[in-house]
Amino acid sequence: MSSAAPTAVRETLRFETLADKLLLRNGNYLYRIPYRDRQAVLKVYYGSRSFWRYVTGTCGNLLFAGQTSFMPKARRRTELDCIALWRAHGFRVFDVYDVEVIAPGVPLGGYAVYEYVPGRRFADLLPDPAVPEEEKRALYRRFLGEWHRRHELALRTCDPRLIHENGDLKHVMLWQDELVWFDFEMCFRSRRRMMEFVAREILAYLKSLGKVLGPERFASYLEETVRHYPARELLEYTHTYIARNPNPLRRAGRWLDYRVKSRPKKPFSKHNVARRLRQLLDR
Repeated sequence: MSSAAPTAVRETLRFETLADKLLLRNGNYLYRIPYRDRQAVLKVYYGSRSFWRYVTGTCGNLLFAGQTSFMPKARRRTELDCIALWRAHGFRVFDVYDVEVIAPGVPLGGYAVYEYVPGRRFADLLPDPAVPEEEKRALYRRFLGEWHRRHELALRTCDPRLIHENGDLKHVMLWQDELVWFDFEMCFRSRRRMMEFVAREILAYLKSLGKVLGPERFASYLEETVRHYPARELLEYTHTYIARNPNPLRRAGRWLDYRVKSRPKKPFSKHNVARRLRQLLDR
């Protein structure tokens, strides 16, 4: 009778304290820790928000925003799921290390250990005057190509997890000539609103682009977007999403929002970015 194969022992990392390893506190706690012959990032999904904030955020996400839960363990689960999916489709994301961490303040099932990637975020790279403009334009065109491939894939497979819920130039970086995408704690849930989600992500990234470049350079990069993003119909739909949404309640809400609040009137609000994009497309 053959004996069963031995079960692999999961690697364990122990730390007396993490206070000297804090990398960032941004709603989560991120620590830079040693791992084998390299560094890694320990991400703790608990700790810097109140329980009430988790509950209200989850209610808002599930009832109104069509997004996944805001609770710590759910955000961890969603992030790991999205990382695996994006990687399976050929997008560069952080590696995930299957290790156990024992340290003060690190709850069971409330953390993950990721590859440490010291790349440059697009939000820092594109406005940097030390980087030649030609280089930045070429990099932005690469971004547009990958961006479109993912949008097309999301629509073809009808998978909302392929839409970047927190789309922002702070969440894509250049590292060793690869575009690395990150921050997947929440995602959209409905398969029936895919065009809306793509439009929302496009506007979120372009809004972020305006903020980091300023008015003059943004105009030029918006033209670059129209010239090099391959799917004109997806760019066109951003204006439909904002101004002529098929859902009458959302359409009325945005109309009221624009007339009552000051935020939608800001130069790089989603309303104004959609309007400017439409004007360029109409040329």
